Amino acid sequence: MNTSEIPGLDKKTTIVILTTSGILLSWSFGSSLLASGPTSASIITYTLYLFYWFYAFKYDNPLILRLAIFGTIAGILELATDHYLVSTINSLVYPGNELMIWSSPAYMPFAWSNVILQLSFVGVLLTKRFGLLKASIFLCIAGGMYIPMYEHLAKNAGWWWYHNNTTMVLNAPLYVIVCEALISLSLPLLVYYSEHNKVGKTIGLGVAEGVWILISAIIAFHVAH
Repeated sequence: MNTSEIPGLDKKTTIVILTTSGILLSWSFGSSLLASGPTSASIITYTLYLFYWFYAFKYDNPLILRLAIFGTIAGILELATDHYLVSTINSLVYPGNELMIWSSPAYMPFAWSNVILQLSFVGVLLTKRFGLLKASIFLCIAGGMYIPMYEHLAKNAGWWWYHNNTTMVLNAPLYVIVCEALISLSLPLLVYYSEHNKVGKTIGLGVAEGVWILISAIIAFHVAH
């Protein structure tokens, strides 16, 4: 796989992003075993978020910078989706004993930014290897398969959970799995456009992703609840 065509896509960065993805999963697993509560979610979220920005500037990495901007904008707009899940359809529950923004924990936009950055980076790798269409399909499937495990860990950790008023797969509502698959489906295309345009365009693409997250949640709930 030739990665030299995309500035910032190199072996070192690939190792870093995949390693931090593993760290996030391991932290989530440990937090679930200890039922450690929302503080542990805040710690790993803010640590990874700051690290990605540090890495982007320290190593002058334009790809990670673009993905951090893209993920941050989408993560902020995802607050509207959280409000829809919490207050409109009465599905998602947060502990409430933490600093909140609207209906979400204060760390949530940054948690979404981290996950979007990680998934988008994998999307870049898949696009380089298989092309845009196959990469989108592969990431869609991977995103849908990953979510039940992550939601299971989040519930046991005391980060968030769902009312049992909809079709569930383990601790994840079926509509959430469909929603995450739709979100993952969009990432390779939007990130591809970000790579091939000025950094300023990334802000608009982040807005598009944030809106798509809400649309995906609404579609998924009405189709698969």
